Amino acid sequence: MASFHKQAALAPHAAIRLLVLLLLLPAALAISGRAQAQQWRIASEKDGIRMETRQLPGERFDELRVSTSLKASPQTVADYLFGKYLDEKNRNIRRTFIKRERELTIWSDVLNTPMISERCYSMRFERQAHANGEIRVRFVSLDYVGNKPKPDCIALRSRGEWVMTPSGTGTRLTYASLTDVGGKVPVSLARHSLSAAAISSVRKVVAGASGLALPRGIGD
Repeated sequence: MASFHKQAALAPHAAIRLLVLLLLLPAALAISGRAQAQQWRIASEKDGIRMETRQLPGERFDELRVSTSLKASPQTVADYLFGKYLDEKNRNIRRTFIKRERELTIWSDVLNTPMISERCYSMRFERQAHANGEIRVRFVSLDYVGNKPKPDCIALRSRGEWVMTPSGTGTRLTYASLTDVGGKVPVSLARHSLSAAAISSVRKVVAGASGLALPRGIGD
């Protein structure tokens, strides 16, 4: 009987410990998920441009990271991104600007390629300058702003950033993006196109910000 009363007295403390463990479990899983997400894999490295990929929990497509260096300043690169880069013509994209300012731009795109049906999305582009001279241009897709050309136009989702870090010779440029093209497009088919588009974008920004002729790429 004494043993029973002793166990009964300890039971509330055991319950509290169990509750604490249950409360801490989501945090522990989140930390574990972040640790897994930190593992980048080098997919290619050519002509001074490195492409890395990593898988994120719950995502169909890999996150991409492309990095290189150029002699232009971070400010010059950021100005190019907000200017001529967004104005560049692409035969696969119809673009309408909703808001266009030096620090914030929002636009709507209709993407149409021979491989997939139309994708409709809006994009928010925001510039942030830091005290160390680094400039970040973050982007994220929004629900389509405007009248869709087709009611069943599929939403494309994307988020990421351009990071311009000052270096001794100019800028260390890093482009990171996570894009889901939507619909039932096979991941293996879309993966190559997304990687090629990311590298093409970086090459064009490097050339444009450096005052060089733009290389040909997807959509030219």
